[in-house]
Amino acid sequence: MLLYALLLDRASVSRQNGYVEPDGTIRLYFTLEQAQKKLHRSRQCATRIFRELEYSGLINRKKQGLGKPAVITLNYPADAKLITKEETDEK
Repeated sequence: MLLYALLLDRASVSRQNGYVEPDGTIRLYFTLEQAQKKLHRSRQCATRIFRELEYSGLINRKKQGLGKPAVITLNYPADAKLITKEETDEK
């Protein structure tokens, strides 16, 4: 759950930076090493967490090739609201 929350946070940043596909999905670049550092877990544990999110249908990962990070697209409900920068400035 914590990794999915981090990915949702990253999705709001990606939306602000314009990483939105023509069909409206948001693409993310969140490497396995970044997940390890954020979660303070081993490589094996971070891989297992990504795999569980993928099997549950919450994310889709598309590999790009050797040495490049996988492109992650989040599957979240259409009525879900991502936090924007303006909303955080108001608080």
